[in-house]
Amino acid sequence: MPLHLIATVGRIILGAYFLLGGAGKIFGASDSGEIAQMATHGIPYAEYLFPLSGACEIVGGFTLVIGLHTRLVALLLAAFVILVSVTLHAFWQMTGAGHEQFIQMIMFLKNMTTFAGLLAFVGFGSGPLAIDNFYRKD
Repeated sequence: MPLHLIATVGRIILGAYFLLGGAGKIFGASDSGEIAQMATHGIPYAEYLFPLSGACEIVGGFTLVIGLHTRLVALLLAAFVILVSVTLHAFWQMTGAGHEQFIQMIMFLKNMTTFAGLLAFVGFGSGPLAIDNFYRKD
């Protein structure tokens, strides 16, 4: 694969991850208990923040896919991932939870790899095949 396509493929995959996750929150038949989990973790207005987070994921994911304002969007999504990780997947605060603690640790680590990928786009930009390149001034 040509090197100039690698950033584009990575950006599209990362964007699709957020786009599809947000679509599941908005258009899914059920929240699968995620609203209750948010409320359990002390998040106020969880019933409103859940679909709002889905909308943010849809917009952020779509803009990553097309490569629009990539650095800013990646930074905002990185902040979102950290916030979600430390509030909803704080496995280190669980005692005697066994399997559930392990699952939360896996979710946290998955989010940290997503965070790392987003930071790469914050640092290096969108790559050559992106809308960002149409208005960039060199």
